[in-house]
Amino acid sequence: MTHQHIDLDIQQNPESSLGDVVVWAEQVGEPYATICELRKVPARLGMIDDDIGLIPADIAYFEEHIAASGYAVVSKARDLKSARLRGNARVRALLKRFRASMEPDLERHHDWADWDELIAFVRVHEGFKERGARFTTGTSRGLMMLRARFHVGPGTVAADDVNRVAAELSSEKRKSFGRALRTLNRLIEESRSTPEISAFLLSAPLAMPGPVSARERISWQSLPEPFRQDAEAAMQSALARPEDRLAAARAAIAAGEDAERVLRELDAEAAGRRRVLLNRKAAIAGWRTAITWLVLAAERHGLQRDQLEGLEELFTSEIIETACTDQIARSKASRHLKDPDKTQTLTSRLAALETLSRHGLKLAPLVAIVQLQRRFHVQYVRAAGKSMTDDAKRLCDVLIRRPQIAAAFVNAPGTIARRATEGIETGRSEKNLTQELSGLRLYAAAVLFAVQVSRPLRTSNLIRLRYRSTREAPGHITWVRKRTHAELRFFPGEIKNDREVTVHLLSDEARILWTWLHDFRPRYLELRGLSDTPYVIPGEAHPRLVKSGMTLPQGCLAPSTIAEIWRDGADIIGLDLTPHQSRHAVATLILAIEPGNFAKAAAVLGDTEETVRRHYGRDSGAEAAKQVRAALKSQHPGIFAKMKRRVS
Repeated sequence: MTHQHIDLDIQQNPESSLGDVVVWAEQVGEPYATICELRKVPARLGMIDDDIGLIPADIAYFEEHIAASGYAVVSKARDLKSARLRGNARVRALLKRFRASMEPDLERHHDWADWDELIAFVRVHEGFKERGARFTTGTSRGLMMLRARFHVGPGTVAADDVNRVAAELSSEKRKSFGRALRTLNRLIEESRSTPEISAFLLSAPLAMPGPVSARERISWQSLPEPFRQDAEAAMQSALARPEDRLAAARAAIAAGEDAERVLRELDAEAAGRRRVLLNRKAAIAGWRTAITWLVLAAERHGLQRDQLEGLEELFTSEIIETACTDQIARSKASRHLKDPDKTQTLTSRLAALETLSRHGLKLAPLVAIVQLQRRFHVQYVRAAGKSMTDDAKRLCDVLIRRPQIAAAFVNAPGTIARRATEGIETGRSEKNLTQELSGLRLYAAAVLFAVQVSRPLRTSNLIRLRYRSTREAPGHITWVRKRTHAELRFFPGEIKNDREVTVHLLSDEARILWTWLHDFRPRYLELRGLSDTPYVIPGEAHPRLVKSGMTLPQGCLAPSTIAEIWRDGADIIGLDLTPHQSRHAVATLILAIEPGNFAKAAAVLGDTEETVRRHYGRDSGAEAAKQVRAALKSQHPGIFAKMKRRVS
């Protein structure tokens, strides 16, 4: 379709909105289905229809916020994933046509034939690498992404093109973009020995894009050794346990120091400690990040990092103030970062500095400097757990207002498992190993959902879920009744707040876990070329940030991989949520079944009743709970029996 150039006021306004796009689309005669798809966007973002004028008509914003949003709120299609992809494609293409119409000089065309040749070459050589394939299955899809994003052919891509595309993409899309660029660079490096593709490739690989809106990263090892030694000594002092402090007190007395002074110092140190740090590696990583944060700010004041001698040099009001204001300014300026009043970054940085000054350097004046910065920037110091994120609030609202979506979440394990089984069977019957593996990955998502709808765990616990014991750590699963009742028990050392947590998988959820462990998991290991590991969903990664005293073997999923598997499952039910947000969903449904029973919701989540009231008690929750209960009871009566069985 050829569009005429429309003389609208928004031509002069670089901040066009989707409302402007609707006006333009109707004037130029865009397809009705495309305009309808555009009008669905506010609902997908938890907004009302009239808010469409507040949403930017920007491709980068679309990819970051709209493309990944849930689709179940606007569609009852059986295949919600395909419906969402189809809808996204329509809106994305419409936005590109709108941009080309408003700024025709930006419209450029490139020769797709070279990209097509490149993609065809890779497709011919795709397959399983252990069977001799040159590229893994699906590698060509990355090149399709490059073809769609770049305005030029593969032989004329420049650094500016790479940086432009990277700036437009969401964090998840940037990972895919990076993989695609690495594929292109590999082809460039191998092109000398592959004459059929060398004619339309660059002579040298492309540089990978840098972090978007990220501050400069400083390697800890790049700092001067005397400075590092001083900082490490402060960290070790801050990590001291009660027994360490008692040993130091004994040594001081043995050295002849005054007993009263030693006792006063011991009491003061104990009084300032709220809890023992269990995850020493995580604490050190956080302190190092806070220190390098100050090093960057210090350089703004003329200090040279290679001349630093001691940690105390960085603890000045000017340096910490600069670090805080820079952090706030970056958050405000970047659409890739959370707003400064909605992130805990500043809170965690100042908390780390306060711990180091109080328990590491043990200098009260430095503690006061950090505490003053907390007060100076109080509007941006967001305490952990004090309020839900906007995404979490939106999820709870959707569950309250849309009973069919609440039903989709409760029934998610079975829905995803059925779709996965269909894919596995189709792949086997057609001898399509790629489709079979895709189905197995989707069944792994069904296992994750089976756990999360029963009693939601934190993502780290899902990653480390073990079906058998190791020499160092016990397994989690006990079969009370084969196929129909599994008990998952996590001991205090593996849970964030050091409680013992037990999850019961019953009926359908238990069968999904049983089928995975006994039927599908061995085949998944075979197709992935993995050795067996104790983890329910195996991988190749090492567990991250393991608490002190625990030893866990390699072979679990990486956080990015479990996020991808989970997202595949969430796409099936059309609900945009993370594993952690399942906690909000389950709490909302518990309070719908038993309005006001915050104690039960707290028990299921393994949290305090005070926290649950604070998160889920807005507007008292009672009236909303009555409404969703009535709607669920009339439209989806089976949900109540299922939820009560899970949480009782």
